[in-house]
Amino acid sequence: MSAYQIKATTQDGGDVDFDCRLDEDIITAALRHDIYLMSSCREGGCATCKALCTDGDYELKCCSVQALPPDEEEEGQVLLCKCYPRSDMVLELPYTYDRISFEELGSREGVVAAVNLLSSNVVQLILELKPDESGRKAIQFTPGQFMELTIPGTETVRSYSPANLPNTEGRLEFLIRLLPDGQFSNYLKDTAKPGDVMRVQGPMGVFSAVENGLRPRFFIAGGTGIAPVVSMVRRMQEWSEPQESRIYFGVTHMHEAFYTDELKSLEAAMNNLKVKLCVWHADETWPFECGNVIDVLRTDLENQSLKPDIYLCGPPGMVDAAYTVCDQFSIPKSQIYLEKFLSSSGAH
Repeated sequence: MSAYQIKATTQDGGDVDFDCRLDEDIITAALRHDIYLMSSCREGGCATCKALCTDGDYELKCCSVQALPPDEEEEGQVLLCKCYPRSDMVLELPYTYDRISFEELGSREGVVAAVNLLSSNVVQLILELKPDESGRKAIQFTPGQFMELTIPGTETVRSYSPANLPNTEGRLEFLIRLLPDGQFSNYLKDTAKPGDVMRVQGPMGVFSAVENGLRPRFFIAGGTGIAPVVSMVRRMQEWSEPQESRIYFGVTHMHEAFYTDELKSLEAAMNNLKVKLCVWHADETWPFECGNVIDVLRTDLENQSLKPDIYLCGPPGMVDAAYTVCDQFSIPKSQIYLEKFLSSSGAH
């Protein structure tokens, strides 16, 4: 069967070249050449494998409009897991060369250390990784990335971002929303206990802080979207990064609020960080911001002279509303970095 040539260039100028058959999607073709491009669900639903086609023809199949909105598709964005070449193609990948692997991502075993209910619909899951083949427990990832966790005794996989930093102890902290009759949610509510062992694969994903000099960073998170945001800001604290930063953390109801003490402690420890804890439907007992997180952001942007970099992690509705506000204040799309909550096959 005939094949086309694919050239993919990373943000820092690295290249990978491989051929792709007519009946192959680009992720599958790369795997055939032992090139592991960023991907997750492989079903067109999570946006991890998004890239820009700058030259060539292709057929795009069965993509979620949340993962690939129509305006992005018109610009030439594609999901590589659902992209079939119809000519030679040139791609721009939205990550650096070191994010490409040339061997399959290994998996580790993680032991459940704690399962803590933080609010009416959020659980904190603490895992401690078993030593790898070299005897080390250490876990390395870029803050903002996610891991794939497998429910013990099943083949059911879900993706979640750690809220903590890479460490030598092999400790991972996940903040997980409990969904009605969700498989992972049911496991956490009904059967999870310390000592359970689950498979952990990763890290994966391209959501992370981008070096843009001293431009302010505004992080907007809905619900458990706070996990990758906290990890990124903790890295800023660890490295003493000087950018003015704000966290806008929103939930709908007061009983859904969580992680407030940790966020306020982080704010107290960093002289360049402000935290806005927003509850949409709050009463007079709520001590922090009352209202929709996007409305709070809009008010602050009215008084902001510099156009900040915007980091978004949360439900599609929140992300789309944030895009609208950014457009109102002429914040370029190139300064907006995001990870949406999509289907259960996608991240978070």
